[in-house]
Amino acid sequence: MSTKNIFASVVFASVAAISGQAMANDNPHLQPVNTPSQVSRAEVLADLQIYRESGLQAVEQSETYGYDVARRQQAQAKYAELRRSPYYATLVKRFGGDAPSATTVAGK
Repeated sequence: MSTKNIFASVVFASVAAISGQAMANDNPHLQPVNTPSQVSRAEVLADLQIYRESGLQAVEQSETYGYDVARRQQAQAKYAELRRSPYYATLVKRFGGDAPSATTVAGK
């Protein structure tokens, strides 16, 4: 390989690296930042328990997911009812958390 070819390769590699860096900086969107959750682990586990008990999990994982609207609405209503009930707070305590505030329960 001649000096001319080596020099051309180095120049090409440098230009490619610089243009790649420039294109990466053109992205106007910032990378997502993970912010701490306002929901405790116990609340997530309690919510998962209610999701399963309400039948919503079974409906969403069934083969008739998009067709059985009545069954889905019934499961969603039961899920919402369980989330608002004292049972949710009991589950949170069982999983080692503090009783959720009224705004946390109502917000779901």
